[in-house]
Amino acid sequence: MSANESAVLTEGNPAKRIIFFALPLLAGELLHISYTMIDAFVVGRWVGINGLAAVGASYNLICFVWGFIFGLTGGFAVILTQRIGAAGSGTGNEKGIKKSAATSLFLSFTVSVIAMIILLPLTPYILSLINTPPEIMKDAVSYAVITFSGTIIFMLSNMFASIIYAAGDSVNPLIFFTVGTVCNIIFDILFVAVFSWGVPGAAAATVLSQLISAIITLIFLLKRFRNILPTKRDWKMEWKEIKIHLSLGIAMGLQRCIVEFGNILIQAAINSLGAVTIAAVSAAQRIRGLNMMPVFALSRAVTTYTAQNYGAGKMDRVYSGLRQSCFIALFLGIFMAALNQFTGRPIVSLFLLNNADALDQAALYILITGYTVFLLGIMLVFRSTLQGLGKKSAPILCSIMETAMSIFAAFALIPALGFLGVCLVNPLSWLASGIPLFIAFALFKRQNRRAVSELN
Repeated sequence: MSANESAVLTEGNPAKRIIFFALPLLAGELLHISYTMIDAFVVGRWVGINGLAAVGASYNLICFVWGFIFGLTGGFAVILTQRIGAAGSGTGNEKGIKKSAATSLFLSFTVSVIAMIILLPLTPYILSLINTPPEIMKDAVSYAVITFSGTIIFMLSNMFASIIYAAGDSVNPLIFFTVGTVCNIIFDILFVAVFSWGVPGAAAATVLSQLISAIITLIFLLKRFRNILPTKRDWKMEWKEIKIHLSLGIAMGLQRCIVEFGNILIQAAINSLGAVTIAAVSAAQRIRGLNMMPVFALSRAVTTYTAQNYGAGKMDRVYSGLRQSCFIALFLGIFMAALNQFTGRPIVSLFLLNNADALDQAALYILITGYTVFLLGIMLVFRSTLQGLGKKSAPILCSIMETAMSIFAAFALIPALGFLGVCLVNPLSWLASGIPLFIAFALFKRQNRRAVSELN
């Protein structure tokens, strides 16, 4: 596939292009939420509420690491996507594309090895620091350590998929992710319900299914995208390329880490409220994911759309895409809030059998989250647009604002309001983190228009 053939987002109606590209991503998000919900359902049913609490206690630590990996590979993919867009418009070449692919894959492997060496011995100490209750500590450590043992698999699988996304194909990665999800569900039931391996079995199911998905994605990549993948001479690493990719990759990775660090502090505050509350939040976060998945899929599509059009020099399409995406995010938020009103409590009741207190807490959590998720959607559209433009400072500042709100919640809001404070963390964080993004984009737009007028 040539660059011209793959740059599919630089023509046609912006809203339609973004929606069509986002639909497979949305399906992927739905699958992800489905298997996390099934994972929680299996653990809750066959291991019990303490098993579910153990998964929940380690969840934010895992998200911290996975967030950095996802941000890092996302940053690499932005460089690759911009070069594909430039080649499609005739202002770039395929040599730069291959160099970007080689550098991205090399750095993905190297960073994942370093991360795994650091994480495996430190996990028990970190979980102890965030007040994990003694009765669930063993299972929480097992779940995190087994999951972290798949860091290399997760990172390379994500990078393989990112290369395919960068080329404008969001359908085939969905197919491969579907296969992985089905495998995860089968392994979950087999390892936990049939073999009685408990919480460690659920973690092993995740790693094994991710390996299967990674292998299938790699095979497709080798067969379908030979013109994008590096040749032997492209594997010679150049400091200039490493610096360019690490600069944006680390910025996006740190952005995710800053947010997840705040979530770890929140988890520590939740842990102090006891195993019942931990289980309630763990179950409710699965439903929260249902509320958030459409806007997350939209934001990923916006990043790719913006990067391709920016690389092609089509700023008018960037602005139009931003406006139309904000309206889409608002509509999605309203729709998900209404859906959550009627389906939230019945769904969460599947994970919390015979525990009325946990069910009441989970229901309140998802109700408040559902009615404020539109704030997240608009914030993500602006953040993804700036990331697609290659901007680093504003998204990091956005994450700092979100983390500052999490720190306030962990040390002031939750101690004062208890579980209600837990419920208010997300909407307050989304509102605060959007402010620097709106300002940064307004400044960028003014500077870009001034530069264009000076050229004319």
